[in-house]
Amino acid sequence: MLVSVHIPKCAGMSFHNVLRDIYRERCWTNYGRIFSREQARSGVVPQGTLCIHGHFMADAFDDIFPRRELVTWVRHPVERVASMYHFFLRNPGMRDDSCRALHERKLGLREFADLDGVANLSSRLLAGKPVGDFAFVGIVETFPESLCRFARKYSRGKTPIEPRTNVNSQREDPGYPLSREDIDHILSRNESDLLWYEQARARFGP
Repeated sequence: MLVSVHIPKCAGMSFHNVLRDIYRERCWTNYGRIFSREQARSGVVPQGTLCIHGHFMADAFDDIFPRRELVTWVRHPVERVASMYHFFLRNPGMRDDSCRALHERKLGLREFADLDGVANLSSRLLAGKPVGDFAFVGIVETFPESLCRFARKYSRGKTPIEPRTNVNSQREDPGYPLSREDIDHILSRNESDLLWYEQARARFGP
C-alpha cells in the first residue's frame, strides 16, 4: 500500500494525476473522508486499493496498513505560504477557515502567514514523522527530477506523465517577488517546516 500525503500547494494535484496514471482505479483519492488516525476504520478503504492520496495526517492509516509506504512532496515554506495566499485570493473557497479569514478580514500576506491553519502546516500534516519514515519525498522546486526518482521505484514499468496542474498562470518567474521583511516574517512562523524541508533536501542530494 502506498500512502501519499498531499500537503496543500506542494504539487499534490499534479502528483495525483501521476498516481492515477500508474494505479488507475486502484488509486483511492481521500479528501474529506479520513483526516486523522482516530477516524480511520477497517473497511473504509475500498477493496483492491493499492494507493491512497489526499489531505490527511501522515499517520492516519498507520493502524489499518502498518506495512504501508509513505510518500509526500514538500516545498520551501516561503513559497508554500505565498502560493497558498495567492491561490486563495484567486479561488475564494469559503469552506476553508484560512481562506475565509483571508477574505473576511482582508489579510495581507504576513497576517495570512500568522494564521494557525497556515503556519507550519507541512510539519503538522506530517504528524511528527521524520524524513526517514518516508519511502519517497519529492521536492517541488525540482519537480522533473523528483518525478523521475519516483518513477524508477514505483512506476511499474510505465513512463509517468509530467503534468503540472493548479499552477498560477499569472506568474512569470519561478519565485514570488517578496521583500526581505516578508521572507523573514514567514520563516519565523514556519521554523518546523523549514527544518523538515532542509532535511528532505539534504536526503535528496544536490
